[in-house]
Amino acid sequence: MGREIVDVPEAVDRALTHYAPFVARILAARPFGCVRAELFEGDISQLQVHDRRPVQVTTGLYSDSGDAGDRIRALVDSEAPVVGPLTCACRGARMESGGFGLHVPLLIFDGWHRATAWALHQRAGRSYPISANIIVTEEEVA
Repeated sequence: MGREIVDVPEAVDRALTHYAPFVARILAARPFGCVRAELFEGDISQLQVHDRRPVQVTTGLYSDSGDAGDRIRALVDSEAPVVGPLTCACRGARMESGGFGLHVPLLIFDGWHRATAWALHQRAGRSYPISANIIVTEEEVA
């Protein structure tokens, strides 16, 4: 979340106040599976942040003067690749084989600053994948 928290009660409070609304949305969509995937440049058009903004739109935050811009610029301007995993959710379909299929878009619930910086690296010709943990749900995540 952009800062180091070492006090356990503060960490629990921060997790509950920041992540509880995201968890509630995912649980309401009835999760039934999870998969870890590698995302590539061609997947960028299928990525949205939790409020449904496409990642292509959030790349404009690079020039934002706020905290989001600062975080994205620090990642983009680094020589190091941006690392995952991102935490995503999407609607899926159960298959007779016991597996499931994914329906895009993937909604990014944690790591959207990283996803934005990663997309900017791809645009600049720095091609590499990023990992994502994808929670698969029966319904579209609201």
